[in-house]
Order: sequence, then structure tokens, then C-alpha cells
Amino acid sequence: MSDRPRRPRWLDRKPEPQNVIAAYRWLLGRDVESPQTAERMAAASLTIAELRQRVMDSAECRAQFDPMRWRPMPLDIPPLEIESAAEPAQLAALLDRIGRAWSTLGETEPHWSVLTDDRFRGERLADNLASFMASGEGSAKGVAAMLARHGVTPGSHPRLVEFGCGVGRVTLPLAQRFAQVTGCDVSPGHLAAAKDAAARAGVEGIAWWQVRTEALLPPGPWDIWYSHLVLQHNPPPLVRHILRQAFAGLAPGGVALFQVPTYIRGYRFVLAEYLARPAEGGMEMHALPQPEIFALAAEAGLQVLEVRDDSHLTTREAGRFLSHSYLFRRSG
Repeated sequence: MSDRPRRPRWLDRKPEPQNVIAAYRWLLGRDVESPQTAERMAAASLTIAELRQRVMDSAECRAQFDPMRWRPMPLDIPPLEIESAAEPAQLAALLDRIGRAWSTLGETEPHWSVLTDDRFRGERLADNLASFMASGEGSAKGVAAMLARHGVTPGSHPRLVEFGCGVGRVTLPLAQRFAQVTGCDVSPGHLAAAKDAAARAGVEGIAWWQVRTEALLPPGPWDIWYSHLVLQHNPPPLVRHILRQAFAGLAPGGVALFQVPTYIRGYRFVLAEYLARPAEGGMEMHALPQPEIFALAAEAGLQVLEVRDDSHLTTREAGRFLSHSYLFRRSG
């Protein structure tokens, strides 16, 4: 008698449209295009097993489960061509371009632009807003735990600045832990949504800051500067400029906790070429090489407390992106 498990009989049944819907959700991670598509695919497949195989053999499914996509970044990757220095006028042009793109997203899809899951698009947001906001509590707990490992507590470091606060998903639970929280964002639409969220939740005392060329950050000093899933959407010279100002504003003993990709396969950034191209709008993905981040920390006299590979949190394409979270501290 064979020990092999018996093939389920339901695999040999004629598929129905709901089987197509289930296959799309489980294998492709999305909904089927239309009820007509589900009916057509069900009619074209002799069995559920055949339907499943057809979906698995699709280019979309193969791309999602390509082993190269999930393989960690190897050690022998070549250097990238990345220009990270810029003049003040060029920095202003970069911030203007990014600011216009995110202002548009703040008007059209503020929540989806923070967590790019279709559940958080405008037409589906009402049913999923509670889970969206609840996810911020887990992020805030992770921030507090990482800081606590190094003796940084809300009592010892009460002033926290969050750069790229979006719609307040993490800002609100941080404000329930730290006495003085300032949420900063370049998009007026995101800031308006964050203020509304704080009012609905009854969270008071948060200061809000509109990021602009002449004042990227509020007046310092601050005890904690925090940014996650934000810097990656800014060109390298702008990331460098933001980090330099963030480090300069740290109080004695203050810490900077932030995330940024340091390598993207096939990526290059040449400032003149970038500024010469028409603005496309929407999200951009950029990287700043790790040696430049450490150089900025050394320039500001910061101590490296912790560096964590967070590529699995930042992107599903672990074989293409390399991202890290950094925790630096100013002496004193």
C-alpha cells in the first residue's frame, strides 16, 4: 500500500466562477478582473486542477514565485552609479517634484499611498480603515522596543519627530507613548487626513509640520528623529540633505531611527538626467549607498547603535532591493 496522500476528488470537479476567484486571490494575491472573466475561465477549464495549473503557469504567477525574487542579495553585487551631491537650487527642484507627486497622491489615494494594498484604495477604504489604522500600533511597538534595547524610553527622550507621517497611521500610537510628537509631511492632503484621524481618535497634543524647501524640519532640537518607508521615495541627493538636517537637530543623547534602501538592482541616478526628464508623478523608488549613510553619521559625530536588514518588510522583491533600518545616537 502506498503512503502517498490520495488526490482530493474535488480537484476533478468542473470549476465554477467562485473557484476562479479563489485561485486569483490565493495564487496571484488579487481579485479577478471582472465576473465575466471568472465565468469565462471556469467555462474554459475541464477541472479545478486544470484551472489551478493554468493560473500557476501564467506569467504573472511565475513572476511572483520566481526564486530569484525571494533570494537574498548576494555579497558580490557590483557598485551602482549614484550621484548624491546637489546644489541648493537642484535640491529645491527635487523637493518640488517629489512634493507635487505626493500632494497629488494625498488628494487622490492618501491611505493607499502609505500602504500599497488595494484594500486601502478610496472605494474600499471605509470597510478597511479600522485595520489600516490598527496596523500603526504594531509599528509603534516595534519602534519602542528597538529604542528600549538601547535605553531610550519615552521618559528619557520625550520629543519625537516623525518625518513622512502620512495620514498619521504610526503618529497616533507614538503620541500615546511620547509626550511631544511632531508629524512632518510634504503633502497637505496627507497632513489633513492625519489631523482628522487624530481628532476622531481623541489623540491630542500632536504638532504638525508642512515640509517645504526653506524648512524641511521643525525647529530643533529633538530627542528622536524617526522615518520609515519614506526616504526611499526621494532621490539620493534629497535623502542625503534630509539626513544631514535630521542629524544636526538631534539633542545631546538624541537618536535617529530611520529606514532607507541602500541597493536596487539595475538602479542608477544621474542628477542632470533626472531633472531633465519630465516629472512622471506617482511613487519613485531610490537608494542611497550605505557608505554615504555612515559618512553622514561620522560627520555629525553619531554613534552607530544598530543596523538591521529590513528588506523583507520594505519590499517583496528581496532579490532586487536591499534595505536597512539604522539607529544612530549623538553623544552626551
